[in-house]
Amino acid sequence: MKTIDLSKIQITALDGTIQEHDFSKDLAQAIFQNTQLISEHNFAIELFKNPIVELTTENEGIIVSYTERYFKAFVQIAIKKLIS
Repeated sequence: MKTIDLSKIQITALDGTIQEHDFSKDLAQAIFQNTQLISEHNFAIELFKNPIVELTTENEGIIVSYTERYFKAFVQIAIKKLIS
């Protein structure tokens, strides 16, 4: 199973430079504050403790869904690159 480290996403700035960003805490907080599902709540707590995520179909769906809803396009692009 593939794992990803959400504490080290590569964001491309407007000038083309690459900046490393710890996205794990931001995503965990967005999920925690907005979920209605216990499974997503548990995922948020685990993500907050450990930014390395096993990329199951369910986890990928949570990551992509919340990233698309609550984060800007440049973060969405970085996450899609990381996942693929």
